[in-house]
Amino acid sequence: MSDNPHIDTLVIGAGPIGLEVAATLQQAGQVVSVVDAGCVGNTIARQFPSHTRFFSSPERLEIAGQHLAPLHEEKPTGEAYLAYLRSVICTLGLDVHTFHRVTDSAHNEEGWHVTTRTPSGMDRIWHAAAVVLATGGTQRHRTLNVPGEDLPHVHRTLGDPHRFFQRRVLVVGGRNSAAESALRLWRASGHVTLSYRGPEVHDRVKYWIRPELCALIDEGLINGQMNTIVERIEPDAVTLRHLHHDSITTIPVDDVLLQLGFEQDSSLLRQFGVTVDDATQQPSFDEHTMRTDGPDVYVAGTASAGTQGRFTVYIETSHVHADRICAAITGTSPPPTRTPRLLPES
Repeated sequence: MSDNPHIDTLVIGAGPIGLEVAATLQQAGQVVSVVDAGCVGNTIARQFPSHTRFFSSPERLEIAGQHLAPLHEEKPTGEAYLAYLRSVICTLGLDVHTFHRVTDSAHNEEGWHVTTRTPSGMDRIWHAAAVVLATGGTQRHRTLNVPGEDLPHVHRTLGDPHRFFQRRVLVVGGRNSAAESALRLWRASGHVTLSYRGPEVHDRVKYWIRPELCALIDEGLINGQMNTIVERIEPDAVTLRHLHHDSITTIPVDDVLLQLGFEQDSSLLRQFGVTVDDATQQPSFDEHTMRTDGPDVYVAGTASAGTQGRFTVYIETSHVHADRICAAITGTSPPPTRTPRLLPES
């Protein structure tokens, strides 16, 4: 391929749905390239702690007709799924370029001219008739906006629980990430406190985690501070306010782990001329074609949903985006929409 390739479609985002869009277009005879500012499956690689299992079962995570057979016939881990994505790319011969960050874009009668830059400073210009934005929806961590939030012992990702051995850790949040982190920290012999503004651990936490976590809280092995919010973080303590009786509790800490969810960064959508709702960050698009109001720009996967309070758009519900986009670009009829029967924990 030349340094300035001319292709039919440029897919921005090498997550599962971006790869599925590329595979579907390629199977329809399109010349397609995929670029990503990070690695393949960057959200999974960057945000999943080691050995984290998906909610969804393997067959619901499969893309482009490629079978996913996890070890021990269980729900796949993040590591297993990344290996699966690598296999899909190699098996289908997808043209994927990682660590290519989009720095500029322009559109004229010839189509899109998109510039990407690698960490070494190398620039590349892509000429494409159409662009698909499959950039995800979890680019930024939510914040508390309280004093001390930027102190060095405040973390946003769990990483290896081993580093918190015998340390006093306050986990903030009550959904899946916080619940799983609290449990894994306790298993690594951390001294764990869980602060959540709700009255109990959220009822949609993974069914194999919630009962054990609740039992540990009931037994006092994990200090459950329900109906609380963080007011201030200091180098050796955190001030919590109880919502029901407006009292203050000070918790001694060595580390604070904020598990508050994510927000979408819509700057790339706007760069490509897509109208974005200021409140939700959701782009404007036609759900039958996934075409936005940007010229020859489509959106796929969680990027179509903006910032989600409760995730309703994710891998399992986004497979249909690939067929819709392919039909719109190639001028064919999309296959009948099949709504998957979602599992109770999805």
